[in-house]
Amino acid sequence: MKLKRLAFVLFVVFLAIVAAQDAYVSHLRNRKVEPRNYTVVLSLDGFRFDYQDIANTPTLDSIQQNGVKAVGLQTVFPTLTFTNHYTIATGLYAENHGIVANDFYDRQARKYFTMYDSKTTADSYFYQGEPIWVTAESQRIKSAVNMWVGVNVNIKGYSPSHWMAYDEAVPYKARIDSVINWLKQPYSLRPHLAMCYIEEPDEVGHKFGPDSPEIVNSIQLTDSLIGYFVSQLKTLSFSDSINFIVLSDHGMAPVSEEKSVNIEPLIKPDWIDTLIYSPAISLVYCKKECDDSVCMALQNVEGVSVIKRPDIDTAFHFSANKRIGDVVILADSGICMKYKDKRTLPGGMHGFDNRNPLMNGIFYAIGPDFKTGYAAPQLCNTDIYELLCRLLEIAPAHNDGHLERIECVLK
Repeated sequence: MKLKRLAFVLFVVFLAIVAAQDAYVSHLRNRKVEPRNYTVVLSLDGFRFDYQDIANTPTLDSIQQNGVKAVGLQTVFPTLTFTNHYTIATGLYAENHGIVANDFYDRQARKYFTMYDSKTTADSYFYQGEPIWVTAESQRIKSAVNMWVGVNVNIKGYSPSHWMAYDEAVPYKARIDSVINWLKQPYSLRPHLAMCYIEEPDEVGHKFGPDSPEIVNSIQLTDSLIGYFVSQLKTLSFSDSINFIVLSDHGMAPVSEEKSVNIEPLIKPDWIDTLIYSPAISLVYCKKECDDSVCMALQNVEGVSVIKRPDIDTAFHFSANKRIGDVVILADSGICMKYKDKRTLPGGMHGFDNRNPLMNGIFYAIGPDFKTGYAAPQLCNTDIYELLCRLLEIAPAHNDGHLERIECVLK
């Protein structure tokens, strides 16, 4: 009798276990949270670390309250768009990933790189290191990249599963919609990493300056775009599995025509092969044994520093690549150089010393892997690559980042 009762009890327990297992499997199949979370990154060009404080930004306020906001995101030197976007993608300093400026010259290949020429920006020769989408694709994780630096280049035999090259004519909401459409694809085609680039508020910051009424309007427009992105992500059935990161490549400093320095009369054409000019930083490729002449001519010019490449401060990580040239001319923050450029200088500029707080960008994040209401310290954009690898559960390639400096943002 006792044996029959024991057998009956064991049978009931067995049925309960089977029912529980069936219920758990059904839950796994129908749950919104997927085995590997998704990561979506939005880059806002030139969004300075303190812009949230000078405009109405309800979307960023909400992300800050329910996710993570860093004090700032320190850029690498030079604080230029192409350099820093490729640093964010690779975790490498400029001297190691090769995109040393928006425009530069490679003597070995006798090639110019300029961000204004789609042929050069699509030339794989210039791109060193391994962008995050290559790391992901090589480990069978699909990626989708919209208008990011390097997206239109085949690197190490890989390209994103879905991508769109830069096209300023494409409206900002259309760019966001393309990311959402990629994420709406069937699971077998769906990217677990999506990245999107928008060139505001940089353009307004350049034209009118970072302290202008126009920049306030641009910040508020940009915040509304972030809000649109968030609302569209919430329509996805797996929205609970999405980590959303909003960051920028650099900040912006006010400049003016009154604080400009014309270096053209001081540099003799006989001394140089070419000079890649920008108002904040210029790269000089000198003729043989003429680097001293360039340095001596500019050494007493107030508002600029002139440095031979081997003598550049090691903190810049900007000396180990010959694409940098022989001499670097760097303007002090707020000072702009002029060289064979008759245009009126803009109201805002970047490219200055990356240790200048005005060059700091932003980092906001929200999602299942991020802390809630967490005020992070200043972060380094070289560490973003390591963070993305952790979120995607993939092994990183060699990089200059340090996960321990940024993992404080994670639960």
